Amino acid sequence: MSSAQKLLANQLADSLSKANVTTLSRAVLKRDRSIPVESHIAGALRVAGLAGGLPRGSVCAVTGAAPVAFSALLLSEANATGAWVAWCAATAPNARALFDAGWQLDRVVCVDPRRDWVACMNVCIGEFEIVVTQIPSTVAPADVRRMSTAVSRSNGVVVVVGDEQRRHMSADLEFRVECCNWAGVDGGHLSSQGMRVVLGGRRVPEPHPFRVVYGSS
Repeated sequence: MSSAQKLLANQLADSLSKANVTTLSRAVLKRDRSIPVESHIAGALRVAGLAGGLPRGSVCAVTGAAPVAFSALLLSEANATGAWVAWCAATAPNARALFDAGWQLDRVVCVDPRRDWVACMNVCIGEFEIVVTQIPSTVAPADVRRMSTAVSRSNGVVVVVGDEQRRHMSADLEFRVECCNWAGVDGGHLSSQGMRVVLGGRRVPEPHPFRVVYGSS
């Protein structure tokens, strides 16, 4: 690790300690437990032969028409029930959208990885149950593969958002949003989004389509 990487890692670790984050290194977690998800997504995972949650030590990809919106729904149950989330992406999430999906915003830490994505991920994977990221185009394929290996040895889950960011990565689970439709009017605004999603990835024997609703019904 270069001196710049060490500095960035130390700065992030210092921020985590000051924020009093309950991290993986400070919690006792069972390897056989999965991370909980919204009920319709849990049902799709069970149909695919999984335990109804995101397997710990896995890399999940969210791609297609509405990857950020689906990611917010995918992780809402875990965050609402106590999981800390590191949002390690150049673009910060929409706080109102996360709140509407049921997130506890005081358990979300946003990290800008543009200075050094590798160093940020090295720290976040060891400290958070869930890390949401977008892989910059400048990241070397070998670094992406090392990230996947680090996740497989951890108790957490990394969610990679967006089609272009999946380069050189084989996801354990992939949620591909094929289409989405807005509906409902709440105060002059469309209030819910129905999404058709196909579940795939190397842990899923056959692609499995299902539907979810994001937002108020």
